Amino acid sequence: MDRQVKLHFLGSGTIMPDPRRSCSATILEIPKVKILVDIGAGTLRRMAIEGIDLHSIDYIFITHFHPDHTGDLAPFLFALRNSRPARTGRLLQVWGPAGFFQFVRGLEQAFGKWLQFSAEVKYHELPRRLLDFPGFRVIWSKVHHTPESVAYRFEIENKAVVFSGDTGYCPEIIRLCKAADLAVLECSHPDELAVKGHLSPSLAGKIAGDAGVKRLLLNHFYPEVLKTNPVEVVQKYFNGEAALANDGDTIAIPLEAVQKKP
Repeated sequence: MDRQVKLHFLGSGTIMPDPRRSCSATILEIPKVKILVDIGAGTLRRMAIEGIDLHSIDYIFITHFHPDHTGDLAPFLFALRNSRPARTGRLLQVWGPAGFFQFVRGLEQAFGKWLQFSAEVKYHELPRRLLDFPGFRVIWSKVHHTPESVAYRFEIENKAVVFSGDTGYCPEIIRLCKAADLAVLECSHPDELAVKGHLSPSLAGKIAGDAGVKRLLLNHFYPEVLKTNPVEVVQKYFNGEAALANDGDTIAIPLEAVQKKP
């Protein structure tokens, strides 16, 4: 069986209603592990449409607390609570930036016992900048959006995948993207309607070009940017492969074959 890193885009849109795009959520699948990066409103339904079992998720990493990135965290946990026998013996780890414990306490106050777990779910606030897990490592950095906003770099063997979350153009995201095999960068607004704390096509292209990434996927679109040609703008600044992410897309990055011992 081929060894690979696989991305499955569940949500490539924003909080603005769009029948073709749900809020931010991407599954990063590596050998023996499934990681959900952000869990915006509509994620559970998108998982059902794509045939992905919610019990198969091992980790959730949250970039910041806006509802288009966290809106289905409570429903996801509620679903786990109501299907507890299917989760027996497995641990879900949910990671978030500074303030995440307070965010979770707010959910628990709102929903009570339905979001309270003893052993099946463990919450973490990001400590040091480099975290090692079985099969992968995570490097994170604060970025320019909200006070808590972070971006993530996942390193799996010799491959690197970066998720910007929501961010403006900043040196932190360029450093995190350095020589990445794939950068998933938000592209919220067209250049002529650029908003502070978000990326436009030209800014996403500059980040990819400055960082020397191998492949760029644009993500997190408000309606106005989709009326333009973001990739054409990106390619003024970035010579590598660039494309738009769409709900339901899957991307595979091959890993090196394991050498069998003689």
